[in-house]
Formats: sequence, C-alpha cells, structure tokens
Amino acid sequence: MTKRNIARSSESVDAFERPSESPERGALMEERFPTNYSVLLAGPPGVGKFEYLIARIREDLRLGERVVFVTLDMPPNEIRARAKALRLDLGAHEGKLFVFVDCYSATSSDRPEAAPGKKTFLVSSFSNLEGIGMAMSKAAQELGTPVRIYFYTISTLFLHNSTQAIAKFFQIVTSRAKTNLGFILYAVHEGVHEPMTMNLLRSLV
Repeated sequence: MTKRNIARSSESVDAFERPSESPERGALMEERFPTNYSVLLAGPPGVGKFEYLIARIREDLRLGERVVFVTLDMPPNEIRARAKALRLDLGAHEGKLFVFVDCYSATSSDRPEAAPGKKTFLVSSFSNLEGIGMAMSKAAQELGTPVRIYFYTISTLFLHNSTQAIAKFFQIVTSRAKTNLGFILYAVHEGVHEPMTMNLLRSLV
C-alpha cells in the first residue's frame, strides 16, 4: 500500500509543543515513510507543520537522502533562516543533497538575490501549475532519484487556481512522484478550506 493520509498534524506537532522534547527526538520517534509514498499533512496555521518538516528533512539529510523543498509561502532565504534557528544549516547541503523549487520569489515585490553557489529552480507564478510540476521533476533529476519532496503549502495554490485545476495537478504530481521520483509530503492549512476540498485532497494523495 503506497497511500497514507494524516488527517491532523496535532499528534506529530505535540513533540514541538513540549519543551522537554527536542525536534530531533520527536522526528526519531515517528516512523520513517518509505520511498514511493505520499502524505498529506494537515493542521491549522501556526500549529507546527513547518517545524515538523524541518525535523523530517534534518533526519533525511543525516541519512544521506536527497531532498526537494517546494516553497510557496515564503522565499528560500527565510526558510534557510528559520531552519538555522532550528539547528539545521540547509546551505551546507544545497546543490548536493538539497534544492529549492521556488514558487514564491517570482511574484514577490522584494525579490531576494540568489544565494552564491546555490541552485534554485524558479517558477514564474503560482498559477503556472505545469511549471511547478516540471521544476519538481528537474530538481529531482538534478539531485538524482529517489528524492524526498516537501511541499509547503498547497493551500497557497487555492488563492490563484480553481479547485478543479489543483485537483488535476495534485493527482498528476502525486502519481509522478510515487512512480518515478520518490516520496512526497504536502502540507495544507486546515480550517481555511471547505470540508469538501479537504476530503478531495485526502482522496487524491
């Protein structure tokens, strides 16, 4: 079986809310997801989904896994800074085991300078769903498959695309990831979408 839904992230995020437990230990307590697998991580904004992803990525990189981070909610520089605050230096791995697919910066009024020596796959706009899928495939090919893809967050796409278009994109990308690329995890903000939309995403992952 290669399909899994995580309806809520509260059980996973508890590790980050308890001061006595470090993110590293929280990640290690969780089972490792296999290759050719898809996960939908849902939880309210601010509950700790980003921290959960960083803990996962830290463990992936420690084990020599290759990671693609698809960012829609913030620029790569902010992710690097937030990851460093969580004791993960992404810059040390970029270009070798880690790359960004940046869907944010092209539409931002304050476009950051590219980090020296870092390769980022830039997507022209949030509505360019085909471009996002192509950039993910190129990033995976650049690193070498299998890769572990983290998508943060799919909620942003709903501000720029129809539900029907996103459902088709979601289905195609998930199938491609599980067949050819490796593992994929989508983060989604719960409470900002209609229940029907959440049920649709769960049915497609």
